[in-house]
Amino acid sequence: MPQYRGTEGELIPVREARHLTRRYQRRKEEYLRAGDNYVEAEFFGLETFRRLLDECGGEPVGFRVYYSITEEDHEGDEPVFTEDGTGRPTPRLVIVPVDAEGVELTGRMSIGGLKDMPDGGGNVMAKGPICPRHC
Repeated sequence: MPQYRGTEGELIPVREARHLTRRYQRRKEEYLRAGDNYVEAEFFGLETFRRLLDECGGEPVGFRVYYSITEEDHEGDEPVFTEDGTGRPTPRLVIVPVDAEGVELTGRMSIGGLKDMPDGGGNVMAKGPICPRHC
């Protein structure tokens, strides 16, 4: 099991971050041609983080961030999440609190686990407002 200390990750200069994000942003037309929705960024509020931490139980030392694909309709004012094949593939983030041993603090269900694992009833964070709609 990993032993996390809460110091993982790095602070990088804005210049490096700009370089990394621009490489992704240059692929916008490629995503759109493929029929996917393009998401440049996703916002998550501090109050939502606080609520997640308050209810997660255990002693979180950080977060695991999963990349995901949802199905969304972006034709109206706000994205609509669909599950019936009418939406377009859309990249989204799922944020999960994790303890020092690497255990996800979401009840008994690991997000990265097997599909047949029971749902522990815990919550994770997702579906933040997206850029370019809300930048």
